[in-house]
Amino acid sequence: MKIKLVICLFFALSAGLPANLWARMESTNYIIWADVISSGGDEQSTSANYILADSIGEALILSATSTSVTYGSKAGFREMYPDQYLSFSLSSNSIDFGQLSRDEVRADSHTMTVDTNATKGFTVTVSSDTLRNGSYTIQALGTSADFSSPGSEQFGINLVANTSPAVGANLSGTSPVGSVVSPYGTTNKFAYTSGSTIAQSTNDINPTTYTISYIANVHVNTEAGSYTATLVYSLLPKF
Repeated sequence: MKIKLVICLFFALSAGLPANLWARMESTNYIIWADVISSGGDEQSTSANYILADSIGEALILSATSTSVTYGSKAGFREMYPDQYLSFSLSSNSIDFGQLSRDEVRADSHTMTVDTNATKGFTVTVSSDTLRNGSYTIQALGTSADFSSPGSEQFGINLVANTSPAVGANLSGTSPVGSVVSPYGTTNKFAYTSGSTIAQSTNDINPTTYTISYIANVHVNTEAGSYTATLVYSLLPKF
C-alpha cells in the first residue's frame, strides 16, 4: 500500500494593502521614508459643518497618540510607513510515504519559512481533501491531537520536534518570530482538519522557519492501493 501527498503552494493576500512609497531618499546605510520637516500645514478639510486645519509634527511610527476604547488618533503631518512585504516558501512540494504497514508508522517532514513586516502579523492555513484512493479514504485525526498509533487509520501533522516518531523540529528564527497554533504544537501529538490555522503572529516578524511533520498509519482492513492528497497552504498578512 502506498500513499503520496502532493503539497501545493497558494498565496492569499488581503485587500487594501498600503501603497508602496517610491518618493524616498536612501543609501546603503539608511532610508528616509518621507522628507517632510514641518511646523504645520495649510491643508484644510471642510464641509458645511466643520473646518479642520492640519497639522504640526509627525506622529510616532505605528502609534496612536490619542486613544480611547473605541478610537485611536494619529496626530501629526502624514505618518509614513515602510514598503510592506511578504515572503513564504516551502522546502519541498511533495511527501512520499512509500509502502505503509499496520505495524509501523510512516513519517516525513519539510520546512516552511515565513517573513513579513505586516504590522498585525499573519496566519497560515492548510486545506485539502482527505487521503483518497478512489472511494476509499484514510481517516484524518481531526481537531483533537492524538499520539501515533500503528494499526489504526490515522493521518495528521504537527509543527514541533517529536520523539515518537522521531521527526520534526521546533520553529527557529531571531526574535520576533511567529508561533504554532493549537492543536499542532504538542510534542508527539498530531492532528489534521482541513481549513485549520497552523501558524500565526500578531505583529511583524523576522524570518521564521517551521518544520511541518506528517504521519500515516493504517489498520488491517485498510484497502490496498495508492492514496493521494493535495494540501494547499495559504498565507494571509494582517495589516
